[in-house]
Amino acid sequence: MQDTRYMDAWIHVPLCKKGEKLYHYTTAEGVRGIVENREFMATKSDFLNDKLEFQYAVEVMERLTKKYIVHASLRERFFSKLKQEIERLGIITPVCDVAGDCHTEGLSFYVVAFSKLQNNALLWAEFTDFKGYCLEFDYTKLVEGFQHRVFLHGTVIYDEEEQMNGLLESLLSCIRNLQEEGMTDLEGFFEEDAVISDASLKKLAEEMAVVVSVYAMFFKKGFFEGEEEYRFVFPPLINELGMAKPEFRLLDQLFLPYIMVEFDRKQESIPMESVMVGAKNNSDIAVRGMKYFLRSQGLDIPVLLSDIPLRY
Repeated sequence: MQDTRYMDAWIHVPLCKKGEKLYHYTTAEGVRGIVENREFMATKSDFLNDKLEFQYAVEVMERLTKKYIVHASLRERFFSKLKQEIERLGIITPVCDVAGDCHTEGLSFYVVAFSKLQNNALLWAEFTDFKGYCLEFDYTKLVEGFQHRVFLHGTVIYDEEEQMNGLLESLLSCIRNLQEEGMTDLEGFFEEDAVISDASLKKLAEEMAVVVSVYAMFFKKGFFEGEEEYRFVFPPLINELGMAKPEFRLLDQLFLPYIMVEFDRKQESIPMESVMVGAKNNSDIAVRGMKYFLRSQGLDIPVLLSDIPLRY
């Protein structure tokens, strides 16, 4: 069996394997934009179904420090420096931004969500009310199609033990590397009588702030695990604080910011391999209409009707 591939030696976010399929649940309008315009809608990170999810990794990191750093004063000093550095990086939106009490938003990141699950009742309900479409894509070709953009991608991690283990391994790696650079006082970091200089602690916080900020893009709370999400995360081409602005879509009377991420036009066609029609869309016209639309765009792929039984 092939070993799990990770995003990075320090960042243990699992990647898909060659040949795996990913599924994108969307509306008829979404299908049309993907096929005709070769564009995916990427939603701003703090407007996802869990608006605070990018902050969740900081909570996990805090629990890790309480569990492993036994020197109370050192723990407080380290976590304080870590939070300051995370806020300076600006990748994780602070709580005050969500509450509307701050005027800065730092960097903006936008997410295109896929799943490893096809024809899943939870995802049909969440994204399409069983009326939309589930699009099947080849993972490898998706990654190739986004290569002209700066982006990260990986499997969302829901298990807290796995999340803490990933952060702990990164913390240990950071400590080892800094010791090799001469910060030998970090050797006793986990000891009750640890004596660590401010300079060493600051450098360790700077290293770990990057790690936590990246993990934040791929950690979610356990009650979302039924989604089995695989996500692609994009910065805007121009920082929002500059001239470029996001667009907005309306959903249930809410304004949701997004950017359009263009698929590489060097690929002959969008790597879509099948379309499944939602169970509420049980009219024969829905399947025939989708087939006709796809063929008009040069895509001759299977179009199936979801067989999930509904009671209404």
